[in-house]
Amino acid sequence: MTTTHNILHTTRRAIRLATGASVMLVATACSSLLDVKNPNNIAESSLANPAAAGPEANGVLAATTRMLSATTMVYAEATDEMDWIGSRDAWNDLETGAIGNYINEFADGAFPFAAEARYLADKTIERLSEFDKAGKLISKADLGRTYLYAAVVYTSIADMYDDFAFSDKTIPSAPVGRANMFKLYDTAIGYLDKSLAIATTNAEKYNITAYRARVKHAKGVWQKITPKGASAPANPLVNDAGAVADANAAIALGSADAEFNMVNNLEAAAGINVWYEVNGRNESRVGSVYSTLKDPISAALDTRVQARLAAFKAFGTQSGTLWMTSTRELRLILAEAALAAGNTAEFTNQINIVRALDAKPAFAGQIANNAMLAYERQAQLWLMRRRLSDMYRFGQKDSRWTANANYDSSFNQVGLLFPITNTERLANPCVADPTQCK
Repeated sequence: MTTTHNILHTTRRAIRLATGASVMLVATACSSLLDVKNPNNIAESSLANPAAAGPEANGVLAATTRMLSATTMVYAEATDEMDWIGSRDAWNDLETGAIGNYINEFADGAFPFAAEARYLADKTIERLSEFDKAGKLISKADLGRTYLYAAVVYTSIADMYDDFAFSDKTIPSAPVGRANMFKLYDTAIGYLDKSLAIATTNAEKYNITAYRARVKHAKGVWQKITPKGASAPANPLVNDAGAVADANAAIALGSADAEFNMVNNLEAAAGINVWYEVNGRNESRVGSVYSTLKDPISAALDTRVQARLAAFKAFGTQSGTLWMTSTRELRLILAEAALAAGNTAEFTNQINIVRALDAKPAFAGQIANNAMLAYERQAQLWLMRRRLSDMYRFGQKDSRWTANANYDSSFNQVGLLFPITNTERLANPCVADPTQCK
C-alpha cells in the first residue's frame, strides 16, 4: 500500500455577483448604488500584517496547484501521455509536436498561471522572511512550506519552458534565455535547503528531501537536452552526487512506497485542468501508448500504469492528486546513477526493488539496461511532467509528432520546450526587444 504525504489546502472562494440580463445604469441617478465597499476586498498593504502569514502561505499553495493543474494538460498533450480526440485545433498543434507556437491558445492560457505562481511565491517569501527577521512570524512553518511551494513552481517552470521573464507587476523584465534556465533549478534547490532547515517532522523532511533529489536530477536531465539539437545525446544518463545523496536520505525517512503529492481543490482547478479535459469534456484521452503499455518482461499490461490510469479516472472532472515525486522515482534516480557509473549490479537491484512493488517479474538483462531504465521511468512517472525531456534524451518520438513548416517542432528539435507565450509577449516589450530592458 502506498504511503502518501499529501499537502491539502482550503481557500476561500471569491464571491461573484452575476446578473441575468444587461442593465443600463445612468451614473447620475445611480451613483449611490455603485458607491459600495466590498468586505472581501483586501488592500495589498494588509499583507504586511504578520497575522496574514498563514493565509499568504495558503495562497501560494493555491497558486501552485492552479499552475500545475493548468500546465499538466498542455505538457501531457505534447507527449505520448495524452492523445487529442476532440475538436479544438490548438490541441492538435500540441499533439503533433508544434510546441514552438507561442500563440497556441491552451499553452497561452496556462502560462499566466505559471507567472502568477512564481511572482506570488517570491513576494510571499520576501514578506514572511521580513516577519521572521523582525521576530514577528507567528509560525515559522508557514515560511518553510512557502519555500517548498516556491521550489515546486521554479522547478516546474524550468522543466517546461524554454525561457522566462521575471517581471515585477507593471515593470517588465527581459527574458533570461534558454542557456540560463538552469538557474531556476538552483533557486529551487536553495529554497528547499531553507525549507529543510525549518522542517520538524519526518513527513516534512521526506517531502523536501525527496523533491530536492528530483530537482537535482532534473537539472542534470536539462543539461542533457541543452542546447537544443537535431539528435538525442550520445550519453543520456544522469549521475548527480547531490541527487544520489538526497535520494538515499529521503528513502531512509519514508516508507518503501512513500509519495509526495499535492492535492488541489475546486477553487484551484484551472479551466483547462487535465481532469476536466479528459474525464469530462473528452477533448483528449489517455494516450494509447499508455493504455496499452505492456511490460517488456512479462508482456502483460503494466500493472503500475493501469493502477494510475484507474486512479486518474476516479478523480472525476474538477480536482485530483498532483503527483510530485515518490520513493519509486528516488530508486530510479539511484538506478540511473549506478548505470552511469558502470555498476550494473546495483542498477539491477534498484530497478527490481521498484518492479517488486508492482509484483512485476524481476529484470535480469532481458533487454538493454538503458531501455529498461527508460521503460520504468515511462511507467512510473506518468503525468509527473518528466516525459518530454525523457523522450528527448532517450531518442523517443511520439508517433503523432510531425515536422511543421510554421513552428518549431519536437519532431526535429531535440530539447525543444515551450516558449514564452503571446499573453506575456503582448504585455512585456522586453520579450520582443530585450535591449529595452536591463
